[in-house]
Amino acid sequence: MKIKLGIRGSTDAINHIIVKIDDLMLVTAENLFLTGEESRNKTGKNLVQLLDSLSKDHEISVGENVAKEIERELNLNGEIIKYV
Repeated sequence: MKIKLGIRGSTDAINHIIVKIDDLMLVTAENLFLTGEESRNKTGKNLVQLLDSLSKDHEISVGENVAKEIERELNLNGEIIKYV
């Protein structure tokens, strides 16, 4: 199973993080552009935990630009870029 990571929005305002697993698409519930710093940090931590868990048995694919944008928005340091 291949897992892809994406974003909804623009480089100026990322609204949602998308995790696509085959035909299933998971989207973050909160609009990241409107949420506070604490919520972004929590979302980032949860996303990293999910990807670490899924990467044990599945291939995760994320573009370099998308990884950089997600890390910038969720205050992560190199935790998404490793899946590029």
